[in-house]
Amino acid sequence: MRPLILAVLTLCSLVAVADEQWKPFPYDQSGYDYSGDKLRQAWPQLTRGFGSDYPFPDAEWVMKMATTYPKALEMTVTGNTGFTGKPEEAEIYAQKLQNVWRLMFKGDFAQAKKEGLALGVGGQIPAMFAQVVYAMFLVPNQDEKHRLLEEVIDYTDKAGELVQADTVAQFGRVYAKARLGEELSVPVVLNRGYTNQIPKELDALLAKQPQQPFALALYGGYEAGVIRKVGKLVGSMTYGVSADKMEGYFARSFKQSSNLPIGHYEYANALGYVYGDDEEAKVVQHLKEAVAIKPINAMEALEVAHAKELLKEHEQKVAQN
Repeated sequence: MRPLILAVLTLCSLVAVADEQWKPFPYDQSGYDYSGDKLRQAWPQLTRGFGSDYPFPDAEWVMKMATTYPKALEMTVTGNTGFTGKPEEAEIYAQKLQNVWRLMFKGDFAQAKKEGLALGVGGQIPAMFAQVVYAMFLVPNQDEKHRLLEEVIDYTDKAGELVQADTVAQFGRVYAKARLGEELSVPVVLNRGYTNQIPKELDALLAKQPQQPFALALYGGYEAGVIRKVGKLVGSMTYGVSADKMEGYFARSFKQSSNLPIGHYEYANALGYVYGDDEEAKVVQHLKEAVAIKPINAMEALEVAHAKELLKEHEQKVAQN
C-alpha cells in the first residue's frame, strides 16, 4: 500500500501555528530551489532516505487518498483547508502541499510548519518533518529541543491508526523517540516505554520497507545507544542489542544508499559508542565521507555542517594521541 500523508489530526492540532521565534536557516539556500517542475524531477533523490517509492503528492494522488480514506477527507474538510474532495479542488490543494515540501527542503522550517498545518491532515507530515530537522540542528537549547521532539510524537500519536500508513510519519515519531532516548536519563526512558517502543516501531516500519536507509541507520544507532548506556552484556541480555546487529543495520543502510550524510556520521557515533577509541580511524573515515557529500537540500546541508564539526573534534583527538 502506498504511504498516506492524509493522517488524521485532532481538531485542536489543525489550528496550530508555527513558532515565530524559530531561528532562520544559517546557510545559503540558493542551491535548494525546487520551484515548479524541479520538485517532481528531484523528488526521488530528495526522498531517497525514505525508500525508493515515496509518492509525489500531486492531484491524482490527493484524489486517490481522499477516496481511499474517507475519514481523513472528513477531517480535512472540517479543518477548513479549502479541499472538500472535489476533483477540481485537488490540483490547488496539491500545489499548496508541494509548496510545504519546497519550504522544508529549502530550510524555511517555521514557514513549512505553519503552511503545512494550515492544510490540516494533508500537511502534517512535511510540517512535522520540518520540526524534527529544526529541533535536531537549530534549536537554541536542550529543553526546547526536547519539547519540540515530544510535540512531534504527540502530533503523530493524535493522528491515530491511519498515520501508520505513512512511512515518513512513522520514521519521524520513532526518530524523535530515539533522540530523546539518547539524552534523557535511563529511568525516564524506561518510564516512557521508549526501550520497547523504538524497536517495535522500527520493526513495523522495516516490515513495510525493509531497505529504508533512514530506518536502518536509526536501528543501528539505537543498538549502539543502548550499548553506550548499559554496556554490551546488559544490553545483550536485557534488550537484545549487539555490536554485530549494529554493524548489520548500517551495512544494509549503506548498501541501499551510501550518499546520505546522516548515515555516515550516525555510524561514526555508533562506532565510538560501541568500540571506544579502537575504531577511531574508521570514525574519521566515515566523517570524511559525510562531509564530501554535496547536500541537495537544507537538511543535508545541516547534516554536513554537523559532520564537519565532529570531524574536526576527532582529528584533533587523533593529533593529540
